[in-house]
Amino acid sequence: MRSNESVALTAPAASAASARSWTRPGLLIGLLICLLLVVAAGTSAAGCASAARERLGLGLAPPISVAMIVHGADGDPFWAEVNSGAIDAARAFDVNLLWRSTPDTNERVRLINEIIQQGFDVLVVSLPDPEGISEVIADAIVVGTTVYVVNVGSEIGAELGADSYFGQIETVAGLAVGDRLVDAGATHLLCVLHERNNIALTTRCQRAGSRVGRVTNLFVDPAVGMTADQISDALALDPSIDSMLTMNTTVMNAASDGLNDALDQSDASRVVVHAVFELNDSILDAIEDGRVAFAVDQQPYLQGYLPVAYSRLVQYAEVSQRYEQGDELADAMLQWIAGSGILLGPGFVDNSNLAVVRAAVDKYQQPTASE
Repeated sequence: MRSNESVALTAPAASAASARSWTRPGLLIGLLICLLLVVAAGTSAAGCASAARERLGLGLAPPISVAMIVHGADGDPFWAEVNSGAIDAARAFDVNLLWRSTPDTNERVRLINEIIQQGFDVLVVSLPDPEGISEVIADAIVVGTTVYVVNVGSEIGAELGADSYFGQIETVAGLAVGDRLVDAGATHLLCVLHERNNIALTTRCQRAGSRVGRVTNLFVDPAVGMTADQISDALALDPSIDSMLTMNTTVMNAASDGLNDALDQSDASRVVVHAVFELNDSILDAIEDGRVAFAVDQQPYLQGYLPVAYSRLVQYAEVSQRYEQGDELADAMLQWIAGSGILLGPGFVDNSNLAVVRAAVDKYQQPTASE
């Protein structure tokens, strides 16, 4: 499925009688625990989906519409994973899902305005560029749209009044990466950014650099096709650079080529430690063959899956309360998630746990939404 396609799975409207049959006491808490185990222990989201269908009878629930408007570029493997998770959750929980992904801030503002006008129940957004998009997010909240933030923008989302966040805290991730680089001997970091107006990327560079001591930021545009040359030139220009941080698979691959070119022209003793923010099969291969020292995982599949599933569970809890069949523990868990969000990273993968991660990926690999 292309990144800008949507999936609409319309559930029939429920009468009061069918809603009563749908709201079964005690089942919501089980689903919540199941979803939390997906995050904490790596259990399969498919099991939660099966429980939703077989035990909750979600087909009898009132329809719910969720729009996910994010900043990923076409062809980005990370956002393809987020998209896959969102679509799988929509199918599992009978959610009408609209997915749109574009790095163009103005286009996302236009799309969100349309979402508001069309009366979607839930809006899930990423906020890499809060200055350009905060106003329309505030408008959505004012008219009663439930807003969840995913991937980036946890702090600004909370300030605007968003209900929850699904992703990692970039300050924490950046500091942790810097500590690992220092442990590997780094003293001067080359931080490669492929988006100029993304607060997640700049925060990672700032925080990692604060630990390493020196940082040089390099802006690249993968679409131009000069990334490897830019990185090679930057490394050749300053032999004191001994570490490099990239932010996705595409840039990681180009950076590896640029690093090899630079090392070929350098003193044989020069070492540059390469770390990357992303995790997939290509990056696991890069760790195994030594091109990358370690990777940072923030679970993109769950960044798509959990907000959609959570939207449905919140609706389930509201219907349960309406018919006086609520579960106090489940309600408390929902409120906790709303207040604290679900943190999906940072997780680190290097040669010490590579085999374990590969085995887990093979075991719990989710089929793509198009399969």
